[in-house]
Amino acid sequence: MAGTVGPSTGKSRIPYSGSSVPCSTIAIVPARMGSTRLPGKPLADIAGKPMVVRVLEGLAGSVDSAVAATDDKRVADAVERAGFEAVMTGEASSGTARVFMAWELLGRPGDVILNVQGDEPLVCGSWTAPLLETVPPDDRVLTLARRVRVREASGADTVKVAVTGKGEALYFSRFPVPHGSREVLEHIGIYAFSPCSLQACARCGETELSRTERLEQLAWMEYGVRITVLAGDFHGIGVDTPEDLRRVAEVFGSRREGIPGG
Repeated sequence: MAGTVGPSTGKSRIPYSGSSVPCSTIAIVPARMGSTRLPGKPLADIAGKPMVVRVLEGLAGSVDSAVAATDDKRVADAVERAGFEAVMTGEASSGTARVFMAWELLGRPGDVILNVQGDEPLVCGSWTAPLLETVPPDDRVLTLARRVRVREASGADTVKVAVTGKGEALYFSRFPVPHGSREVLEHIGIYAFSPCSLQACARCGETELSRTERLEQLAWMEYGVRITVLAGDFHGIGVDTPEDLRRVAEVFGSRREGIPGG
């Protein structure tokens, strides 16, 4: 049973380059229950709501539709109770492979497809807006990063990215790169694809580098996909540990209580 797709405001309508033809946008949130560091992560409670619902709510209104992709009926049921749509995909080799499976099951909708990781509950319109300003070329993916001090991103749970002067990704790593820098770019778990680039990335499979770093985007780069990194002040907390969950719950709790700065 499919739930109601999240509300649409039309804010995500964007022109093709050199054309006034409007484009449609869909955000798909892969939600896997089998996290080793935080079991049952999609359903982890954040101020009274499951994390996957917090992600979908953060996307609603900035895209034409926001959908969860999962292989667990408990996640699908929670999503549908909240008024969003859930797609049952079965097992998938990666988050993007799951997004691709859901996209195909939905009938391949959207001229721009966002893959939004299900552990980014602070996602909001200020994240999606820069990704939706242009349609990604068929050989390119867009993503986000924020500049942080090395000591704030030293752990392996935080993915770092090194870029060219024009913002094109050179390498993603769980180790601080570039070595010796006082600041690094912390990668944020959201990607914008065209239909062609989504298909290309989903079919890349693993490479030695992507398997070693446990970062699927390294395989895409090896197969010739270019990744443009848009850096900015994108506030968020990726949830990988119980401590991350506590911190993000405090943010939502302060919002609910109307505390300034929450």
